[in-house]
Amino acid sequence: DLVVAVVGTSATEGADRDSLSLFDGADALITAVAAERPIVVLMQTPGAVLTPWRDHDNVSAILNLFLAGEETGTAWAKVLFGDVAPSGKLPIVFPATEADTIRPSATQAITYSETLFTSYRNASLVAAFPFGHGLSYASFELGAPDVLEGGACAARKCLRMQVRNTGGVDAAEVVQVYVEFPARAADTPQRLLRGFRRVGPLHANQTEEIVIPLSD
Repeated sequence: DLVVAVVGTSATEGADRDSLSLFDGADALITAVAAERPIVVLMQTPGAVLTPWRDHDNVSAILNLFLAGEETGTAWAKVLFGDVAPSGKLPIVFPATEADTIRPSATQAITYSETLFTSYRNASLVAAFPFGHGLSYASFELGAPDVLEGGACAARKCLRMQVRNTGGVDAAEVVQVYVEFPARAADTPQRLLRGFRRVGPLHANQTEEIVIPLSD
């Protein structure tokens, strides 16, 4: 038997959440169920949450859907039963522990001392699920990229590459391009997202060429 647990938390405008834990003792519930049988966890959250049970052998899959509105049930059903392959990527980091976060201010005066070193740009923060993470029912192969300037490139530089669906189901993928700066100023993160492109859905074994403009 398999248990599907639908859990979540919420937030309001004008205030930070008191905790990154799921509501109503859901973490303890997931841990208790996982001790007995396999479980798939469906989470509805307004942002990052802690997942202390994520490495349990019986936690077969974790799916997160942000606040999706009236079609939430339809979206869950299509992904859960395989009608649609998931293709979303995390726009935030899910931290490994509460210590791997930038603490909210206790007052109305907020000093952004972290500057650009937030999210994936801060190497000292450990992620349970990193920025840009997202799995699929398919697998993809990326060809060697070519650097473009001018012509089909609408930015200073672009990357052109082939993307092939090497899986057995139709699926979309989001290709992400990160730039690293080995020699950089102290106030500049080493690794920055500079472009992305959603491709597909692609049929099994289908290939598509994409061009990704790189931002300055």
